[in-house]
Amino acid sequence: MAGKVRFGIIGTGVGANFCASGLALIANSGIVELTAVASRREERAREFALKWGVKQWYTDYRRMLTEAPIDAVIISTPHYQHYPMALDAIEANKHVLIDKPMAISLKEADEIIREAERKGVKLGVNLQSRFDPTIKKVKEAVDEGIFGRLILGEAVVEWFRGKEYYENSAWRGRWSTEGGGVLINQAIHTIDLLLWIMGSPKFLWGQMDTFAHRIEVEDLAAAIIRFENGAIGIIQGSTAIYPGLPTRLEIHGSRGTAIIEGESLKRWSIIGGEDMVSEAGKEGLKSWAKPELVPATNHAALIKDFAEAILENRKPAVDGVEGRKSLEVIMAIYKSGRTNNIVSLPLSN
Repeated sequence: MAGKVRFGIIGTGVGANFCASGLALIANSGIVELTAVASRREERAREFALKWGVKQWYTDYRRMLTEAPIDAVIISTPHYQHYPMALDAIEANKHVLIDKPMAISLKEADEIIREAERKGVKLGVNLQSRFDPTIKKVKEAVDEGIFGRLILGEAVVEWFRGKEYYENSAWRGRWSTEGGGVLINQAIHTIDLLLWIMGSPKFLWGQMDTFAHRIEVEDLAAAIIRFENGAIGIIQGSTAIYPGLPTRLEIHGSRGTAIIEGESLKRWSIIGGEDMVSEAGKEGLKSWAKPELVPATNHAALIKDFAEAILENRKPAVDGVEGRKSLEVIMAIYKSGRTNNIVSLPLSN
C-alpha cells in the first residue's frame, strides 16, 4: 500500500482525544489523515468532528465502517465494546488499532488476533508507553546487557480515584463491562512495560481486594512474579491511595538500576559507570494524578508506527500478540487472587 492511511475513530472520550491529538502531531508526515469519527451521541460526534477538523461524523460506527473513506479504525470505547467492534472492523477489511485492554478476556483477544490474521489486516494495541524515549533507553540498555543479569523488576501504580469516577460511568467497576479494576485499566501500561523489559513470566501469586470504593472489582492488587530468566517481579496497583502518587517502574540488574517515576528517569546507576539521581518535580506528580494532562507524543509515535506498518506491510511494534501479554498476566493475577493459589503461565483460555 502506498500513500496515506485514512483513520476513523470510534469513541469521543479522553482516549479518542489523545489519539486525535497524536494524529495531529504527525499530520505533516503525510502518511496519516483523520477522516471520520463515530459516537452514539450525536452532539459528541459533532463536537469532536468540529474540534479536530474531521469531515465526516456518524452515530453508528457500522455505517462509518461501510460508508466512510477510511483504511483503519481506532477503537477508543469502554472495554467491553472492544471485542465486537474489532470483529466488525476486521470483517469490513479495516486495519484495527484498539485501546488498552484489547479485550476483557483472553478468549476474546485470541479471536480478534485470529480474525485479523485470517482477513490479512493489521492489528495493533494502544500501549503507547513503549514509545516513551526514557523507557526505550532503559529497554535498549537491558537488551545490551548494561545492567547485567536481571534480578528484580517492580511496577507500581498507586493512584487515587474518587467515587464519582465510578459513579459517573456505569460501565466502570464491573467485571462484565470493565473486565476488572485497577489492573486492567490504570496499571496495564506499567505492567506491559515490566513484561517488555523483564521478559516472559513463569508463574505468579497475587492478592486483590476492594477497600475504598463501592464497586465489584479490585481497587488494590499486588502480585509476585517469577520470570523465565529467573528474575523476580513485583506488581502493585491501586486507585485507593490518596492523593495519588507518580507511577514507578524499577529495573534492577546485577550491575545496576534504572528507576522511572512519573515521566522522569529518577535514577540510573551502573557499577563502574554512570550514576545519575534526580528529583521528581511537582508537575510530574500532577500529570500522573491526572493522566489526561500528559502530552500525546507517545500516542503519536505509536500511531505513526502503526501507519507505517500498514504502508510497509509489516507487523506493528505493538501488535495483537504483544498487546495480549499484559492482559494474560492480569488475568493470571485475578485467578490467583480468587483461588489463593500460584498460577503458572501461559494460561489456557
